[in-house]
Amino acid sequence: MQFRIGKISAKCSSCDSTQFKADPEDYSGPLARFYCAVCGTAMQYADLIAQIGQQAAPPSKEARIPRRKRAHSKGGTVRR
Repeated sequence: MQFRIGKISAKCSSCDSTQFKADPEDYSGPLARFYCAVCGTAMQYADLIAQIGQQAAPPSKEARIPRRKRAHSKGGTVRR
């Protein structure tokens, strides 16, 4: 099975596969475990869904500004 919203799919943290198998002995809910169909890595349902959300969210304004420009503000140099 895949966890997908539109064209965005959750991926295995170990091998980037998008195919998972449910744990037959685990209950449903945010803590339910799913196993990568390729390498067997266990992941929680909540983590798979959060991963999709992170991929779907637009980058923050700061992340879109090139690093060189972020080092200086209009009022002077930003201390690090």
